[in-house]
Amino acid sequence: MTAVFAALRESDAIILKSLHRAQADLKADGSEVTRADRNAERILRACLRTVWPGDPVFGEEFGGYLAGRGRCWLVDPIDGTASYVLGLPMFGTLVSLLIDGVPVLGVIHLPALGETTYAAIGHGCWLLRAGGRPKRVRVSAAQPLARAKVGMTSVKEHAWYGEPGGLEVARLARKVGRLRMAGDCVQYALLCRGALDAAVDPFMKPWDIAALVPCVTEAGGVIGDLAGATVPILSRSSIVAANCARLQREIVRAARR
Repeated sequence: MTAVFAALRESDAIILKSLHRAQADLKADGSEVTRADRNAERILRACLRTVWPGDPVFGEEFGGYLAGRGRCWLVDPIDGTASYVLGLPMFGTLVSLLIDGVPVLGVIHLPALGETTYAAIGHGCWLLRAGGRPKRVRVSAAQPLARAKVGMTSVKEHAWYGEPGGLEVARLARKVGRLRMAGDCVQYALLCRGALDAAVDPFMKPWDIAALVPCVTEAGGVIGDLAGATVPILSRSSIVAANCARLQREIVRAARR
């Protein structure tokens, strides 16, 4: 973890320097990207390859090879670029390690909030705040959907109707106990520490998902998609993470209806 934290400190310098003045361009898929996204990913790749030169790196901005065998790193330099461009602190950096296609290490790093949630399979989920010591965290106690605090990134409704998962999330938003638009990877960090009971995203990529898996499961939660499928998790296009399997099933049923 020492080398990963060192890489994050270097990427933070780039990301935070441009916060409140970032200018966004549009990628081919319509999502936003900034110079900080690209430069931070370059730094993360360089740092990881310095320590593990033989490991492939797969990232949002520069692609690469998603290895199904052996070791492979996944990076998303700014998860929540839309918030970043607005100067909001609700964005993060995601780093994960796969072994034979399975996420075994995950880091949800929130530069503007000065905190990091991280986990390795079999070693628990931990929260580290700037200047503090790591604290083990766990998900909240089970709650029915009608009382659950559920995080989402956005609810566009009509703009999503033609996309798999969009209509389901719009339906779900009307049925949860308390809806919070925490956004992107921030909501999964909140789930891991018990502040939220569940978090849902209808549109996800492998670099969005991989870091979440060890964190959520090691905190005692469950993670799958809007159809209820859990494997192979990196091929899912949506995510439903919850503090227990019962709440996850309720969310899936409510979204389907």
